[in-house]
Amino acid sequence: MRFDLESLQVLVSVIEEGSLAAASERQHIVPSAISRRIAELENDAGTALLYRHSRGVEPTPAGSALYYRAKRLIDQMQEISSEMSEYAQGVRGHVRMHVNFSTMVQYLPGDLSSFLSINPDVKIDLMEKSSSQVLRSVEAGTADIGICSQPEAAPGLEVRPYHVDRLVLIVPHDHPIGAARHLRFADTLDYDYVSMPLGASISTLCAQSAEQAGKQHKIRIQVTSFEGLRNMVAAGLGIGLLPKASVKPYLRNSTLRMVELDETWAQRPLSVITRGYAALPVPARLLIDHLVSQASAEN
Repeated sequence: MRFDLESLQVLVSVIEEGSLAAASERQHIVPSAISRRIAELENDAGTALLYRHSRGVEPTPAGSALYYRAKRLIDQMQEISSEMSEYAQGVRGHVRMHVNFSTMVQYLPGDLSSFLSINPDVKIDLMEKSSSQVLRSVEAGTADIGICSQPEAAPGLEVRPYHVDRLVLIVPHDHPIGAARHLRFADTLDYDYVSMPLGASISTLCAQSAEQAGKQHKIRIQVTSFEGLRNMVAAGLGIGLLPKASVKPYLRNSTLRMVELDETWAQRPLSVITRGYAALPVPARLLIDHLVSQASAEN
């Protein structure tokens, strides 16, 4: 059984208009050609597709079933045509993107640079938010793409792996625990901390882990950037936790020391979050594919 797409378009028009004459005007085809195409469809289907009466036509049960499938097929063909046209003309459009702080300062600059060099006509609206806010933005549809650490992504969200943050301890070069190669987090809680703001995912992890250890997370200073935290620790004002990728480049010729953490939660997978990949515009899907492939190559 083979159905011609143009004949299916005719059937859709006839059923939606309710008469052959109205469908003829809509399709810019003479009524006799409309009748012929319907007859061919009914012959191929082996059953009547329309009830014909003095007021016009209406679909039989078989006609209704074929109408809904034909309508879906026509919509899909239009989407394919539109998408291919975007590729042929060069991808254009804008993508709304919300990411957590760690992603913003570590991985995203290089990944966006390489993406935009290939797709110069794509505009990106980028906002920095906490991981929980990123999830809410994607869920609410105010962001096309989110990147965050996502221990509990909401049902219905799609999750793809990005980079993995390894949290490490940084201490002044002359600190009592600076000679250690690795430590449990609980063993650091006797010392003052320089911390990211309350609500930041790293701060939340520290607070939860300190509570589980039955100790207090003693925060001496709060800062709003990785650079500020490194500088405060280097000045001897406390110790701190940061992603390893944001520490290693600064260790040479530095007054900082890095100590590995023996904690499972110190491994923080970052994920690309979307509400529905297939429904996103072409630029957003291309960006997602690029981000995931870049991270996969580096990991």
